[in-house]
Amino acid sequence: MQCISIQIQPKYSRDFNREEFLQRVRAIRSPEVDAIEEKGKLYLSFNFFTEFPAPLWQALNACLYKDATYGATIAPVSVVICEGESDDECLLLHHFDSSEQLDTL
Repeated sequence: MQCISIQIQPKYSRDFNREEFLQRVRAIRSPEVDAIEEKGKLYLSFNFFTEFPAPLWQALNACLYKDATYGATIAPVSVVICEGESDDECLLLHHFDSSEQLDTL
């Protein structure tokens, strides 16, 4: 089982519209939502568990990051990783800093 995790940067997580995000992804898959408060910061993650990460990422990327209107909302505030079953299996699929080297599935 692998997990595609969309993580909202802590400085944007309090104002992030969770409902709008969830409405967009529900048709694809409902995520597990983690909202953890630590040292005054809110860490917000949407975790999508799957046996087939490549098609799931294609669908999520299309409805979120490649969407003509919503892409400008989510792209600058998030990081997307795909984690495998072992600790050393981690791919960076999106980063708010476009200079970061991305992996592919």
